[in-house]
Amino acid sequence: MVTADVAVCTLGTPALSARVSAHPRVAVAAGLATANLGIETLVLGALARPSVRHVVVCGRDSRLFHPGQSLLSLAANGVADDGTIIGAAGHRPRLRTLRPAVVAEFRRRIAVHDLRECENEREVLTTVAALPIMKEFPRMSELRRPEAAETGIDDISSIAAEMACSGPVLERLPVQGKRSPIASGGNGYFVVSLDRPARRIVLRHYRPDLTTGHELRHHSAAALMTSVVSHGLISDPAHAGYLGGELAKAETALRLDLGYAQDRPLAGPVVALRGGNHDG
Repeated sequence: MVTADVAVCTLGTPALSARVSAHPRVAVAAGLATANLGIETLVLGALARPSVRHVVVCGRDSRLFHPGQSLLSLAANGVADDGTIIGAAGHRPRLRTLRPAVVAEFRRRIAVHDLRECENEREVLTTVAALPIMKEFPRMSELRRPEAAETGIDDISSIAAEMACSGPVLERLPVQGKRSPIASGGNGYFVVSLDRPARRIVLRHYRPDLTTGHELRHHSAAALMTSVVSHGLISDPAHAGYLGGELAKAETALRLDLGYAQDRPLAGPVVALRGGNHDG
């Protein structure tokens, strides 16, 4: 029986995760975007799977955040007293919420292999298949079994406790609040539509009397929202949240050729008309 003993970290190539995850030795495949919270999540996730003994790092490494280089540095060098990954080039590569014992256990238990910048599915899976098969660590459910005493029960029990105390402490808040009337605070009205032939989101801002206003066009919801704030067209945080969500929905519809109408759920694929069409 083949054990799923390899985690594949595809860095900035998320499409690669789906292409390699069906291999019998791959326990999990996912991307990695940051050199701090992302690596913390990876470490805890890998240690939570007793079968995982290898991490293969592949895909494109971000030139800004360098999560792949930072993960390899963690495996090679560990962390300083303040949690900073020694030798990491990433942006803020500090594991603030991982206990030292958890970091040490990750480095002891799991081998990290460098295939950065490789996006070739066949090459990644060839590497996975060639990795040595190592003994699976005892599962947490087995920790009280007397016959497991020689595997280091006390150490594993303490690691489980350390893992439970690792990770950011997040307070769960209720979802609440109410969006104020659209024209409150002098914001006026925003109308979102799509110019499909031009591949642009069209955002029109009307003053409360509907006689004058502004128009912005771009393919990016983020660029439009940044411009709205920069031009001082919006002041209500709740209204800004609504508009950001609406623009993101419009960008999705534009990219995927889905039907779009403001304040309505996305519709099915649009049928292209001669000369193009305009949603709004």
